[in-house]
Amino acid sequence: MIKATLSNEILNYITKIDLNRYKVSEVSLPVAVVSKLRKNSKKKSSYASTKIEGNPLSEKQVDEVIDSDEQKHYLKPEQEVRNYFLALNYLEEQAAKKEKFSKKLILDVQKFVEKGASKEKIGLRGPMPPGVLFAVYDSQTGSPDYIPPEYMEIPNLLDELVEYVNTTDDHPLIIAAIVHYQLVTIHPFED
Repeated sequence: MIKATLSNEILNYITKIDLNRYKVSEVSLPVAVVSKLRKNSKKKSSYASTKIEGNPLSEKQVDEVIDSDEQKHYLKPEQEVRNYFLALNYLEEQAAKKEKFSKKLILDVQKFVEKGASKEKIGLRGPMPPGVLFAVYDSQTGSPDYIPPEYMEIPNLLDELVEYVNTTDDHPLIIAAIVHYQLVTIHPFED
């Protein structure tokens, strides 16, 4: 089972964050302002998260893509940003409904992120062809940097993660960090 060990430094950071979160929660804002702040936060997350993955768009371009017509045909970098933003909207809706964390939720979010991609990219990764190693490769040397678990281990590892999230009393920041770390480590998707 997944367990987190926290240092005093991390506990101090969490305490400061909680104190600031409490202060902010005491401020009453008009619905329109809250809505605008949420949208801007999701825009920034969409920009930063896709930038880490190599998306070439500037923050201004990301804002324009998100605010543009949904029916417009997008180039791949634009579609990636738009998909990420839609996935964040979906997660926000599910949180409002108090939807439990589940494999289905993980897969649904991945469908949003990969919307418009080939069917092979959607869902959990499967077996590799003989002689092909699924790995994260160093961009400079081409050598494997990390070899994730075999595809057949993924369902059990995801079950363990789901059980942890739904049963732990760890702080939400710790849970979020562990979910992120586990999903990166498990590497359940082709991309």
